[in-house]
Amino acid sequence: MSAVPVRRRLTQIAVPVLAMCAATALTVVPASASTAQTTTAPIAPGAATSGPAGPSTLPAARSSAPSQVATQAADATLPVNYACSATLRVRAQRLSAQQLTGTCDSLAGQDSFFHTVVKDSGQPVSGDRNTTLELVVFDSRSEYVRLAGSLYGVDTNNGGVYLEGNPAAAGNQARFITYRDETSQAFAIKNLNHEYTHYLDGRYDMYGDWNANVSTPTLWWIEGLAEYVSYTYRGVFNSWAATEASKQTYALSTLFDTTQQYDQNRIYAWGYLAVYYMVEKHPGDVAKILGYYRTGSWQAARTYLKQTIGTRYDADFRSWLLT
Repeated sequence: MSAVPVRRRLTQIAVPVLAMCAATALTVVPASASTAQTTTAPIAPGAATSGPAGPSTLPAARSSAPSQVATQAADATLPVNYACSATLRVRAQRLSAQQLTGTCDSLAGQDSFFHTVVKDSGQPVSGDRNTTLELVVFDSRSEYVRLAGSLYGVDTNNGGVYLEGNPAAAGNQARFITYRDETSQAFAIKNLNHEYTHYLDGRYDMYGDWNANVSTPTLWWIEGLAEYVSYTYRGVFNSWAATEASKQTYALSTLFDTTQQYDQNRIYAWGYLAVYYMVEKHPGDVAKILGYYRTGSWQAARTYLKQTIGTRYDADFRSWLLT
């Protein structure tokens, strides 16, 4: 373990979870044709950032349900149509060329970082056809609330929605629908790096769709990894997780049982801590677990976590939280 205390080196939590912001329009200009692809041509065949969550915030949603897109309405509402790469396209109301480039660069760098963390083969899980991701960015939270439901059929009582759909279905389009984070002094897209991790994790680590992924308690990994990758990659201090670590509330073995019924502290902050500890201290176990996740062997992974690992690391985890 690094000599730097955990409370100081915790890289700040992956997604600023939903903050109810004032309605403020983003004053930027559409990218010009010389710097952005504004065509509505489909993405070439091939291919879930937030900050500390407060007590009044809600996490960004994730769903396996496909979004129903009213194409003409979406084209009219989201005139910016920019291909970062063959696998990533940005649709937005208004983003400058600089903002588009910065967003694309951030996700490209994160892609490489993600693979160094999970140590995968670089090949997607069997049957995953989510070769492309569409990032939809509204100008503000108020615009998100006003338009996302009618355009994409999603609930907007959240900090953004990642729609994985059925990754095995031909023509399925993975899509992250979000908005400019008006609480940030600098330009930022709500939940950007956290939700992009969900896309990568779903494609390279988790077999099947969301419902399959959570058929056993896997949330410690799913949300913990999204927080860990986002904060570590961005080099941002995770004050929320650091505060939780000092409380020593949960044993590691207990966190392996986390499901959606639990609160944000346990799902996000403690998920982050569990993944951080396992990636740093027990990479061999992580590799074994991901081997099961990648083949959809959910019960085998569960048995490994609860019986092979069990409470073996609880004492060390408790000590590690305060180092």
